[in-house]
Amino acid sequence: MLRRSYRFGYEILDKHRLQKKRTDMGGTGDWHLTQEKLDELREICRDLGRNNPLVKGIFRKLATSVVGTQTKIQAKTEDEGWNTEAEELWKEEMVNRPCDVTGRFNIHAYLKKMYFTYCRDGDMFTVFADEGIQAIEGDQVGTPYGSVKANHFDVVNGIAVSKKSKKILGYYIGQPNKWGYIANETTQKYNAVDVHHTFNSDRFSSSRGEPALISAVDIIDKLFGYIDAELVAAKINACFPMMVTTKDSSSLPPPFTKGISSTGKDDAGRTLQKVDPGMIWEGRPGEKAEAIGSQRPAATFDNFILRVMMLIGQPVNLPLMLVTGDFSGATYMNTRVAYEEARYNWHDEQELVIKPFVRRLYLLKVQQWIARKDLKARDDSGRHEILCKRWPYVDPWKESKADEQQLKNGATNRTIINARQGQDFKDVTDQRAKEDEYLEEHGVVLVPEKKPVPAA
Repeated sequence: MLRRSYRFGYEILDKHRLQKKRTDMGGTGDWHLTQEKLDELREICRDLGRNNPLVKGIFRKLATSVVGTQTKIQAKTEDEGWNTEAEELWKEEMVNRPCDVTGRFNIHAYLKKMYFTYCRDGDMFTVFADEGIQAIEGDQVGTPYGSVKANHFDVVNGIAVSKKSKKILGYYIGQPNKWGYIANETTQKYNAVDVHHTFNSDRFSSSRGEPALISAVDIIDKLFGYIDAELVAAKINACFPMMVTTKDSSSLPPPFTKGISSTGKDDAGRTLQKVDPGMIWEGRPGEKAEAIGSQRPAATFDNFILRVMMLIGQPVNLPLMLVTGDFSGATYMNTRVAYEEARYNWHDEQELVIKPFVRRLYLLKVQQWIARKDLKARDDSGRHEILCKRWPYVDPWKESKADEQQLKNGATNRTIINARQGQDFKDVTDQRAKEDEYLEEHGVVLVPEKKPVPAA
């Protein structure tokens, strides 16, 4: 009776054949994201990323909006000279030349590709090697095939986890096979301190991440299936095909009935004519010409398609306007609301995905510079700030005037305004002081003062 009342409370628990089939398998997040399933999910999303322009555009828009090329490091120790040296070393080794082991990508290109991979695959690993950082895609980390279980740790989806403390001990990296495992002869174990795992987890108990758009794959396929159907329908209607039919007076079953053959002539030996513009066709008794046209959806279906695209953008928090890239009917207000909604998510992604990796990499580089005697050891050598990409005003005039009014009202400050533009207030003021000094030294007046007009 209690079970029955429970089912009455939640209709989706009804196992009727008309209800949507759902899994009721319990367990941790890894029960649903096993190595085999992860491998298949990644390949599905990679195929969409290669062949679907909407999906590739969404991933590129996310990577550009969240990362871009503006990620900067500011050292924040008490020694300004030390700070300048550390920032110059970062710029020289990480920005001005490649920083990965392949010698192809500087830190900006690496971060952008890392975030793109993280969105598409759900996982991205970075190995901190002596000769640089090494990118490891999700399918390269997996449980060695036929591996023997250890006494003090378990291997789950290629990650070694302590049985006692539940802490991550290391990662198994190697050549993947098509079942999500990795070949034994290629396996190499890396300690957790040498690897940074960026992953999009759905649950606390998930050891690996899921592709960002995996929940929208089915609806994406349906959308582009409709697009294909629309193109076929348009081609059929543009060709204006016709069919000449003859009423069959015989009662014989097929294939003995009279009709049109594939020889180019009908049963009476007449040549089958192609319907051309301006053609006059003279029919005989019993013959009828019928046009073949395809049915098109009603006009309201276009609005439905826009709603479908809105749903596709939901897993990555992209408003409809940014998913379609169509601003033809946009107003200032709805454009700003759309960007504000997206920027909340972009800011969170910077805090949760980009900054933890950059912070860990910077602290590692500081240790290397101190070991090489390029920097002096300091107790506060790890103090720093990461400046990520910020986004311009939607309407510069209106929003700058709004900031000006907020300053007058005491509701904000210049530090906050500069931070929204990806700048440090101190850097801005120091540079402005240098410019003012230069202008005064050279006698340059940017805006001449207006002299009062003498009264007549």
